[in-house]
Formats: sequence, C-alpha cells, structure tokens
Amino acid sequence: MSITRRDSTARPLRSRRPKALPGLAGLVGLACTALVATACGSSEPPSLFAGGKVSVGAKNDQPGTGVVHTYKFSGFDITVARQVLKAVGAEPDFGIVPSEDRSAVLTEKKKDLVVATFSITVDRMRTLDFAGPYASTYQGIMVRRNDQRIRRPEDLFGKRVCTWPGTTSATTLEGPEYARIAVYERPDASSCITDLKVKKVADAVSTDQMILYGFTQENPDLKVVPDLTYGSANHYGIAMAKGHRKDCLRLRDALREYVNSNNWSHDFSTSLWSVPKADPTWETDYRPRAETIDALSCRDRPRA
Repeated sequence: MSITRRDSTARPLRSRRPKALPGLAGLVGLACTALVATACGSSEPPSLFAGGKVSVGAKNDQPGTGVVHTYKFSGFDITVARQVLKAVGAEPDFGIVPSEDRSAVLTEKKKDLVVATFSITVDRMRTLDFAGPYASTYQGIMVRRNDQRIRRPEDLFGKRVCTWPGTTSATTLEGPEYARIAVYERPDASSCITDLKVKKVADAVSTDQMILYGFTQENPDLKVVPDLTYGSANHYGIAMAKGHRKDCLRLRDALREYVNSNNWSHDFSTSLWSVPKADPTWETDYRPRAETIDALSCRDRPRA
C-alpha cells in the first residue's frame, strides 16, 4: 500500500515538497521537447481575452478554494483567476461546474476556462491546455475531530472512505493496493461530508489535502489527518480547450509572475488560513516552482 505517513522521524516515500515534476516521474523518460503553438497566424481563433470578459468554470462547494455564498464566488481558485486575468486585460465571469464536467465544458465550448482545483495530468494534457500549476498538493484523509482511530496508513484498512466522481482520489483509490479500504462514491463533496458527520455511515473522506483543509474551515467538527498522505502530487492548473496556445502562453507568463510574488502567499493564506495554521512549511509545500510551471504549461505532454 503506497499511503505514506509524515512525522518528525521519517519522511514520506514521496516528498511533500514538489520537485521539478512530482507526480509525473514516470514521464521522465519521454523524449519531449518544447512544443510550438498548435495553431499560428490567422489560423488561430480570436483571443479569448479580446472581449474583456472570460467565462470561467469554478467550484461552488469547496470552502477555501471555490465556494458560493450569497451569490458570490470566493476562494483561492477565484482569486487566482481574477489576478491572472487582470494581468492579461480581462475579467472572469464565473459559473458553476461539477468535478466530472470540467473537461466537457471546455471541449464543448461552454466555458472559456476552468479554474476549479483541476489537476494537470498526462491524459488531460492530450485534449486540454493548462497554464500552471498555481498550487500543488497530495491526497489526504479527513475524519471527525474526536476520532482518534486513523493515524497510520494501516488504520484505514476496513474503513469506509467516501469520494466523489471526477476527483483524482476516486481514480487512485481504485488501485489494487487499496483493496482493503472500503471506498465508495457519493455525488459530490457535500454528500461525503454529510456522510462523515453521521456516524456509522463514513469513517473518512478522501480528496486532495489542500481541499480537505478548506472543508474544515466551515466544518470545525472535522479535521485533516496532517501526516497521512498518499498517491502522487496533484498540480492545479488553469484549463482551456486546445487551439488557443497564444492565450495559454500569456496566462502562463502572468501566472509565473503571480506565483513568485508576495501576492500568492497573501492570497493563499487568506483563503486557506487553516493550512498555515497546521503546516509551518506550507509555502514550500504548496507553492509550485517556476520550472514546474514551464514544464506543464501550454504543452501536449510534460517537458522531460
């Protein structure tokens, strides 16, 4: 079982601190080179930013990253979209998109961009372009605050763990190494959280640790198991349909500057205040490196 535990005496098999390409190590051997634009000159469609307003798919049920209260979007995803689009002379028009529909709303031209804790993966890069990452995180476990049963990887054996469609955790936990965990899916994050609060329905909820910390901000009766992570690092990117490579490169450059600025730290800690509270090395753990942004942005496959 590849779940790893972090503590003061032993480091996890996969470091919390993303290197050049954590989570994509299997691609190192690929013969990749910098890719030219998929379309150029007059063959590329008009810029997505030409009208000054861009339709952006976002989450509405993830406190800290993307949530809607009194008809207003807030969270780190929302702030990132506003900051980066401002740098290219546009502003976002947000709309709700469920996890399982994030790719479809782009390929079907229903949204221009998706900024919804959308992980950059090799499969997704074949059909979508990404500018990013703007944050990186491992998958984790959330339990009831007074539940002391789950502290080590093996404590999950025989436990009921809730996930939802379209998430990386849902895919990862299908692997044979997790067969001893009773994983089940609910329609969305809110349903999993409800199950967790009702004893004897769920023992834990699993998704990216960064998202789990956000949930605890509005659910103080829940907690993240801080030293328990698994899978590969997930890198969140700004996604768009293929065919707008010039726009993607503009977003990449704006994002790189933003991530390397003090604004990133301020915005992250403001939206996800529970992370710095729990993790003294949070900036190193969650802030992407410039070379990772260059390797994953605006490409059909990662740069080796």
